[in-house]
Amino acid sequence: MSTIAPPWIENQSILTPTSGYLAAGFTHTINAYQGCAFAGALCGTFCYAQHNHWITRGRDWGLYGAKRNARTAYRRDHDRIKRPARGEPRPLKIYMSSATDPYLPQEARLGLTRSILEEMIERPPDALVIQTHHARIERDADLIADLSTKTLVWASITIETDHDRLPGFPPHACSPTDRLEALARLRRRGIPTQAAVSPLLPLADTQDFARRLDSACDRVILDHYLIGDGSPGGARTRRTTLAARLIDAGFERWTSLDTLWETREILTKLLGENRVLVGREGFCSLSPTRIE
Repeated sequence: MSTIAPPWIENQSILTPTSGYLAAGFTHTINAYQGCAFAGALCGTFCYAQHNHWITRGRDWGLYGAKRNARTAYRRDHDRIKRPARGEPRPLKIYMSSATDPYLPQEARLGLTRSILEEMIERPPDALVIQTHHARIERDADLIADLSTKTLVWASITIETDHDRLPGFPPHACSPTDRLEALARLRRRGIPTQAAVSPLLPLADTQDFARRLDSACDRVILDHYLIGDGSPGGARTRRTTLAARLIDAGFERWTSLDTLWETREILTKLLGENRVLVGREGFCSLSPTRIE
């Protein structure tokens, strides 16, 4: 995956009104980067953002830029929504991020995500989901823990498989083991945590995976590309190599929705019905309930 510093993008705003898949739960998204440096990793195989022509503009999927003055832009956007000169404050429920990852390798040097979280301490939204594929989120555990005392926060890490190397696919951006361990440590700090098993990929041992999730997170969002890629019948994902690679590697049954429901049944038996949510309804749920 690329670690090259991207070009700066001049921007006056960092909040984008939601539409489509996330609109039922969120008012805005934040994407501090344009494109994604994880394009060559396993998650880049199925990444739904690669189908957004407004972002790619005909380019191969990758990291295109970083947004300059992200903290200042958030402050300006927040005050326009929550501290308007006229009228009443409006809701501000944020999904970070929908079309990139907030913890790309470049974040270690640029600190755009951290700067936004620092500003949120002073200007909290009404709710925030921080969605990442990387254990690097732990760097900001102090800020996230502080922010979770001021507003509803979910630290959400995608863990789509228990294979630390899935046959027939590129390496992970961050191993599932590292992500599970990071999620567990965030949870021990009192931060509400969720595992996004999205899209569901082959599991070596579903029962063991359920046990590991039980100790690592408060809830699980389970999804499959056939219902969760924002297009009818998984049409976007069908344009990628994901299904063909699964079949070639001997994982054809994981291309079926039947396997999703079988996996849900196993997870709910151990975690309970209220801790296993499915699809769009799950991603858009902002229930504050934590499992102690």
